[in-house]
Amino acid sequence: MYRPFLLHRPLSPPLAWLGLSVLIFAACLVGIFARPIGFLSVFWPANALLLGLLVRYPRLARPPAWVAAAVGYVAADLVTGSSWSMALWLNGANLLGATAGWLVLRRLDERIRRLQRTISALYLLLAALTASAVGALAGCGAAPVYFNSPWTDLLSLWFSTELMNYMLIVPVVLAAPRADDPPPATQEVPLIWRVAPVSSLLLAEGVRTVIGGPGMLAFVVPGLLWCALSYSPFVSSLLSLVVCLWTMAGVATGVLNFTPAHASDVFSLRVGVTLLALGPLAVACASAARAEALRRLDHAVRHDDLTGVLARRAFLQQGERLLARYQRESAGLAVLMVDVDHFKQVNDQLGHDAGDQLLIGIAQAMTSALRPQDVLGRLGGEEFAVVLPDASPAEAHAIAERLRTVVEQRPFGTAQAPEQHATVSIGLVHSASLGGDADLDTLLLAADAALYRAKAEGRNRVMTG
Repeated sequence: MYRPFLLHRPLSPPLAWLGLSVLIFAACLVGIFARPIGFLSVFWPANALLLGLLVRYPRLARPPAWVAAAVGYVAADLVTGSSWSMALWLNGANLLGATAGWLVLRRLDERIRRLQRTISALYLLLAALTASAVGALAGCGAAPVYFNSPWTDLLSLWFSTELMNYMLIVPVVLAAPRADDPPPATQEVPLIWRVAPVSSLLLAEGVRTVIGGPGMLAFVVPGLLWCALSYSPFVSSLLSLVVCLWTMAGVATGVLNFTPAHASDVFSLRVGVTLLALGPLAVACASAARAEALRRLDHAVRHDDLTGVLARRAFLQQGERLLARYQRESAGLAVLMVDVDHFKQVNDQLGHDAGDQLLIGIAQAMTSALRPQDVLGRLGGEEFAVVLPDASPAEAHAIAERLRTVVEQRPFGTAQAPEQHATVSIGLVHSASLGGDADLDTLLLAADAALYRAKAEGRNRVMTG
């Protein structure tokens, strides 16, 4: 079963800020060790990581977070031998750039920030351009002071590396799996088709290694687009990050030195790599938006629009599947028919809105009392049905009594009747009592007959058929 790699309990703010400081410190060390001697880093992930975390976790974006990040930035420079003035200047520019990008993204709809809308990639590009420009403008004045080079060269190199880093790293952070994400659709796809897109990337890498030439940058585009159509935005962004960094390293090895002497070539390479990642990112966002729309449509079709439980047709389909699986097993399967007692009186005396609220509350109460594997559906009006897989007759009766009790004890307040209470009558039948060949319709009819006996004997009770 799909389990996102996430903490189930959020960290306390002090621990979160301490973790942020340590993470920025480590990311800065990665960037510092990637610096050419006497100049800026070839790859600087810290700013993009900071922006992604602040946007992904809005509660983290408080003044202490910026202080913690600043401590991480400056500490990394100081322990690697930089002067205080250089560390403060360059890292002040880093913080300004990340803050500018955060201001662009912070008020967007959550689905846009999670890369689940077709426009997500464009907003991310706007934020990356803004952050890169602000950071580069704030830091370029350091070039003649610390690097003995024109400020225009530092402006070009800073802007291009930040633009590339933001477009490659921030999507990975924003789209990383969360606890409330639905299972990925790729689980229902045969294994050969799940690995085919990433295999095409490996093939493209091999082909361009053999062929080479100026067109080698585009060899991986079809594979990246296929991955964007086949995988989640997170997986697609992660693959883009790996492929684009590998592409940049492959092009630059032995050809480019990431210093002012090659500023125009480096600028062209980094912008090209950024655009290489932008196309698959836009496709992945559009694909995610389409998948979400299909999920919403499927949910609307399969679920009752009032109570949120399964609609009749979907309940019958899922019940048949469970019956085919559990009918002949040792524990078997049970079916409950549940009817709200005196529901017509509620509608007549308090109105249909009160009746609707009562049905919603009863459905929520029963859902809370069922096991995760149990299936609840609304068959129509005030009538519900439940399938209890892998339940013995005694276990099924205990669950039915639990449903009856939780409904009886829970108040269902409405504007017309703040302390309204309700009861349900339940008919129960177990597959073992009807033999191994009974279908779901037969079980429902038997449970319905038991339900009518429960009503005839005074309601608010469980009767077994």
